[in-house]
Amino acid sequence: MNISILTNRDLASHIALSRLVKELAGHRLAIFLSEKVGGDQQLPQPLVELAAFEKSLLEDGRPSFDELAASAGCSIQGFDDLGNLVNSPEGLARIQASEPELIISLRFGLIIRDTVIAIPRHGVINLHSGLLPDYRGVMATFRAMLNGESEIASTLHYIQDSGVDTGDIISTVAIPLARDKSYLLNVLNLYAGGCDQILQAVAAIETGQPLTAVPQQGAAGYFSFPTEAELVQFFNLGHRLFESADISRVNTLNNTLNNTSHNTSHNTRHNQY
Repeated sequence: MNISILTNRDLASHIALSRLVKELAGHRLAIFLSEKVGGDQQLPQPLVELAAFEKSLLEDGRPSFDELAASAGCSIQGFDDLGNLVNSPEGLARIQASEPELIISLRFGLIIRDTVIAIPRHGVINLHSGLLPDYRGVMATFRAMLNGESEIASTLHYIQDSGVDTGDIISTVAIPLARDKSYLLNVLNLYAGGCDQILQAVAAIETGQPLTAVPQQGAAGYFSFPTEAELVQFFNLGHRLFESADISRVNTLNNTLNNTSHNTSHNTRHNQY
C-alpha cells in the first residue's frame, strides 16, 4: 500500500517515526515534514526551553529525519519553501505525486483541507496525543496534568474536514499519568500505544477490513499553547516540563519502543471516549 506520513520535526514525531518506518517496511512510504506547529507566535520562555531541550536530543547522534526516510526508501519532503501553504496547488501536487492510498497524520503542524483530504482512497487518519473530544488542540497532556487527571490518552481518528481534532474516533488508548515524571516523558509514553493504534489500523485496511469509527460525543475542549500564568500554575503543582534525567529516560524509551511488537496489549478503548 502507498502510505504518506505527515509528521513534524520534534522529538515525539522522531521516536514514533522510527518505529513506524521499521514496522511499515512492506509498504511504499512517503514522508512529509512540517517544521513547527501553528503560526508565528512568541511562546513563553519555558516552552522555548522545552523546544531547545528536544532539539538537543534530536542532535545527540540518533538517526536524522533524513536518515529515517532513507531507510524507508524515500526522502523527506516539506512545505517550508511554499510558505507552509500545504493546500496550495503546489502543495497539493506534491502530495498527489506520492500517490497515497492512505495518509497518516502524526503531530503534523499544518491544517490540511478538503482537496488534500480527498486524495487517499482510504482516507486520512490522525493520531492525537490527547483524549477526544475533551482535549483538542496542542499540548493535551499538559492540560490533563494541570487538571489533575489520573490518565492520559492517545486518540486515533479520521480527519474529515479542516476542523482541529474533530473527526470520527477509531480507537483510544489510555495509560496512567506518571505524576513523578515530566510533561515530556508523559507525552512520549503515549507513543507505544499510539504507534500500535496506527499499525492495527493499517493492518485492518490492508486486509480489507473496514475501520469502525464513531462521531465524537459530549462537550469538547479546545486548547492552544499555555500562557505564562498557566505555566506558573503548572509549576506550582510540582510538575516539570522536562528535566535532565529525561535524557537517559528518553533513550531507554526509544529503545524499548523500537523493540516492541505492535501486538503489545494496552488499555485500548475502540470507539469509546
